[in-house]
Amino acid sequence: MDAELLDVFDSNAETYDRINTVISLGLDRRWRDWAAREAVQRVGAKVLDACAGTGLTGLRAAELGAEVTLADASQGMLAVAGRRASAAGLRVSTVRADLGAAGDLAIPGGPFDAITMVFGARYLQDPSATIRSLATLLQPGGRFVLLDFVEPDNSLLARTASRYFFRVLPHIASWLAGRRDLYDRLVETTRAMGRREHLVSLMRDADMEVVEVHKMGFGLVAGVIGRTPGPTAFIEESGEAYAGCGAGHS
Repeated sequence: MDAELLDVFDSNAETYDRINTVISLGLDRRWRDWAAREAVQRVGAKVLDACAGTGLTGLRAAELGAEVTLADASQGMLAVAGRRASAAGLRVSTVRADLGAAGDLAIPGGPFDAITMVFGARYLQDPSATIRSLATLLQPGGRFVLLDFVEPDNSLLARTASRYFFRVLPHIASWLAGRRDLYDRLVETTRAMGRREHLVSLMRDADMEVVEVHKMGFGLVAGVIGRTPGPTAFIEESGEAYAGCGAGHS
């Protein structure tokens, strides 16, 4: 992660979650809960929350009984996550790691049963390379839960949501936080991320089976579950074969 972006995250660490809850109309917690539940398939599962930020997804996984490692490049974000874990009586490990750095990633605690990456892929210099490297830290048959903002489709509801996200949201964030740099980057990186098919391709480029694809947030958010080689898996989106479209969770 470049130094300028890292400074943005460190500077916004204390207000990041509160503002996200407001601008997502409270849906961000539901999306993170979905990711945590998909990652924790059994009590005692070893879960790596990559690009963990302030730890909301990883701490939810810990509440569900997982053994959790939080990894992020931002010391400010991890400090908030640590305080939150202590206040909740949850035991998690925190690792400061630049997940966008070139080469293999060495994160203690593996191999993992599952990895989550929630709203983090967009900020990686080479998401495909990072996800490929992270996938090597999974157990055979391990799950990778990827959740991120994407460009919505062309339905009327999606266009309305898109107008809010790309035009209104940065102004709201600026008013709430007194600065809008992080949310300008959010809009910029969402356009660069493209549609949810790109998230699917990131999984497949890492030699993982795509098990499920979900559309959320009126099409502005996509959740993709991949699995390292193991038993044959079917691909579904809202109960139907994945064809790049379909309904999902709000």
